[in-house]
Amino acid sequence: MIPRLSPAILLLTLVFLPGALMAHALGEDYIVINFHEDSIEGHFEIHFDDLRDKLGLDLPARRKAAPRVAATAPQVQDYLLENFSIGPAGGEPYDLEFTGQDVLKLPQGFYAQYHFRANTGPIPDVLELRHELLYENDRLHRGLLLIESNAKTDTEYGAEYTAMVFGPSKPRQTLDLTSISGLITPLGMIEQGVLHIWIGIDHILFLIALILPTVLYRDEDSWRPVVSFRQAFWNLLKIITVFTLAHSVTLLLAALGLLSVPSRFVESMIALSIILVAMNNITGRVRHGTLWVILVLGLFHGLGFASVMGHLPFRMVDLLKSVVAFNVGVELGQVVIVMALFPLLFFLRSRPAYVPLVLRGVSAALIVIAGIWFIQRAFGFA
Repeated sequence: MIPRLSPAILLLTLVFLPGALMAHALGEDYIVINFHEDSIEGHFEIHFDDLRDKLGLDLPARRKAAPRVAATAPQVQDYLLENFSIGPAGGEPYDLEFTGQDVLKLPQGFYAQYHFRANTGPIPDVLELRHELLYENDRLHRGLLLIESNAKTDTEYGAEYTAMVFGPSKPRQTLDLTSISGLITPLGMIEQGVLHIWIGIDHILFLIALILPTVLYRDEDSWRPVVSFRQAFWNLLKIITVFTLAHSVTLLLAALGLLSVPSRFVESMIALSIILVAMNNITGRVRHGTLWVILVLGLFHGLGFASVMGHLPFRMVDLLKSVVAFNVGVELGQVVIVMALFPLLFFLRSRPAYVPLVLRGVSAALIVIAGIWFIQRAFGFA
């Protein structure tokens, strides 16, 4: 067992490099607002990738970003005014006046900030907001409304932002300034967990690599189809249970702040996990210690989920409840993927082409894809 794992340990040392790289970053924009007695002020935060892909802006990757953001600000501001509004419920939206722009550098990349204010007069209790930003060809994009202060209730939220979540299916919402929960509810966290497993392509590919051999067994140096569905399902249940336990533990520890690992290392390890499992599908070298390998690799997937969850808006007082709900969502999303794929693999297991084309062919493709990701993440080429 140990000699077989030594190449993986060697590769792990190669990826433990400084820096950060977020592979789980979603398409999100942020509207940060302060509600005063007779005015509002705030700013939009939009990732450079969204400005490039959806508005066609030519923005530098690193240096000299601020001048280019300033030069393209009028175009972006016109777009923002066209696709975002806030005003009294049932009344005319407020006129937003832009007051400047900045560049914000975060671990997940560069964001452009566009500052605004509006002279509103006495602000009513209930406001209506419309968010239709950056949904072009991206039905998974979300907009988060973050509130720093609310004069209506004399509340300073500080670092614990409150938020509303907008999406293509929910672009219009009302906000009662006298009663802001400021939370994504447990049901909302479950939805976020499902969403993140479904669009986390690296996690999906890892699941596929795990599931491919569950309908087979190893007979000396050959793969053979299992005889019964019960046997295949037991193989599946063991693998998914171990993977679930592993990533649930590290998700909880990381989300609670008890475990911190550089994201560049984590994301590189997630890519490497796909490579290792897919290589074993082809070679069959690790037979008796497979579950231990999955346990170790699954720990890093939990850290990946935690990095995504860290960007969701919820209060620290509800952290444990939010972590549990998010993990439930991840498991539900995982079950849907597995249940959609597993019956098909069981049906195909006895076909002559299953081992050479499905097991080895798909695994080889996964190695190529994950290999590219590993190089990008480990050496900072992405």
